[in-house]
Amino acid sequence: MPPGLAKKDRLPPGLERQLERNGTLPPGLQKRVQPLSYQCEARLPRLPADWARVVLGGRVILLDSAKRILDLFWLANLEGLLGL
Repeated sequence: MPPGLAKKDRLPPGLERQLERNGTLPPGLQKRVQPLSYQCEARLPRLPADWARVVLGGRVILLDSAKRILDLFWLANLEGLLGL
């Protein structure tokens, strides 16, 4: 993983701005997201079939089928959430 994305709590500044400005997940980052752990998904309400919860750069992101960001929040303990 590139050094800027290796940090678990922050994305590089340019990618941060792109997420905030466009409200979409850039194609390069779409390949780097990880699904939310089963333990977490099981405790949350079901999503529509074409939506997904993913983890990227210290946050959970809710995406629709067009990869638009519907919601996001920061994680306090990424390792625990991913089961690492």
